[in-house]
Amino acid sequence: MVKRKPKSKRPQPQHKKQKKSQHDKRKRLQCKNPSRKKTTRAKVPLTGAIHKAVSALEAVMDCRIAFRLAIVIAGMFLADGRRTASAWFVAAGVQDDWDRFYDCLISVGQTSGKLATAVLGLLVQKFAPGLGGRIVLVMDDSPTQRYGRHVEGAGVHHNPTPGPADGEWLYGHNWVALAWLARHPLWGVIALPLRSMLYVREVDVPKLAEKHDWEFRTKHQLGVELLTWFMQSIRALGLEVKVWLVVDGAYAARPFLLPVLEMGLVVVSRLRRDAHLNDLPPEGSHGNRIYGHNRISLAKRAGHPQGWETITYHCRGAEVTRQYKTFLATSRLISGQIRVVIVRFEDGGWAPYFCTDTEAQVRDILEAAAARWAIEEQFHDVKEVWGAGQQQVRNVQSNIGCWNLNQWLYTLVELCCWDTDKSELIDRQARSWDNPDRRPSHADRRRAISRKMLEEKFLATLPPTPNNRKLQRLFETLLDLAI
Repeated sequence: MVKRKPKSKRPQPQHKKQKKSQHDKRKRLQCKNPSRKKTTRAKVPLTGAIHKAVSALEAVMDCRIAFRLAIVIAGMFLADGRRTASAWFVAAGVQDDWDRFYDCLISVGQTSGKLATAVLGLLVQKFAPGLGGRIVLVMDDSPTQRYGRHVEGAGVHHNPTPGPADGEWLYGHNWVALAWLARHPLWGVIALPLRSMLYVREVDVPKLAEKHDWEFRTKHQLGVELLTWFMQSIRALGLEVKVWLVVDGAYAARPFLLPVLEMGLVVVSRLRRDAHLNDLPPEGSHGNRIYGHNRISLAKRAGHPQGWETITYHCRGAEVTRQYKTFLATSRLISGQIRVVIVRFEDGGWAPYFCTDTEAQVRDILEAAAARWAIEEQFHDVKEVWGAGQQQVRNVQSNIGCWNLNQWLYTLVELCCWDTDKSELIDRQARSWDNPDRRPSHADRRRAISRKMLEEKFLATLPPTPNNRKLQRLFETLLDLAI
């Protein structure tokens, strides 16, 4: 059977005709229920370090609704299956005031900037003493698939990871995310999400602007806005450090790089193989000359057998030894000089990278470029472990709140388990086929916190008598089966 040639045009969303929702909030509020049960605490509350971290987030919210945040997060830890917002509420034990918890998600989306600043404050408290004068950030965008014409802000976007049954396009939301890259002494580089912003295509903005005061912004403009927020926040926290930003080739564009360089950031990114580069202007030329006379071909430089040097650097959890070439060039991306590094891999392939700091060391550039992959692992974990994008909410602010909550919980779990011994996070004695030296996954860390929550809730009620030891062992066995 002949394969059909894929269309180059972006498809349009197709939805069946749907009736209006039968759950009208205005009608429900008109009929007050005097016997309505209110939820004041979670069925299984948070405990330990995660409780303290969430309290820091509650402090920046409205006190009338802030207490619901801890209840929602407790449900996020214990929810199973398809992690919709209603599954969170069921796991948390939310009662008749469930509509107030949907309002809480909307409030989280509206105050995402303040909550992200609180998360950033926790990271600064943890890593500020050992920063070494440099913070490394990473930025990328990731889509979440949705369905339904009533989902606000949804549109047709490129699918970056299509599977065997997926297409080139998907319908849903697209998020521009900013994360902090931190190197764990045992587990390698981990991307800790800080804040995400929703990208809405220009064609989808008019119907969203009818209800919300929404303006169209490109991904580059959203990225600049995220970095502006970050720089203002760390200055408010009194932190004076050098900030590096690692991005992929999609953000190596002049509209993004020029505003970022004005903030004082150093950018490391992949460079196109056919990038327009020139050599340095000749000495003694006029001061207003930026570019040299000669064009530089990256393919010719990579194909020349001479000039290669050897370097050993840290790449995705291992020390690798590769060949490289480095030189200074002038680029129209920033209207100035950049340092270019060409790396040759074991299979003979090569890849060019650039750094806007011409004095940067080659090892730092290559390690920063290799660490960018941590945000891809983070996107995978936040969707598979926390179920980001499955919440089935329609309001645009509620969608922003749900996505950011999943991102922040990833950060808080990694932060709370940062100094925890490996043996406390997971016990592989019952899995003889598994590698006992394998590092704990993010799911293992989330499961360890959930287990402590359940133990604090149920085992604390048992008095330490010999008659209750069997009950305690039985409950621990049930925990192993359930979590």
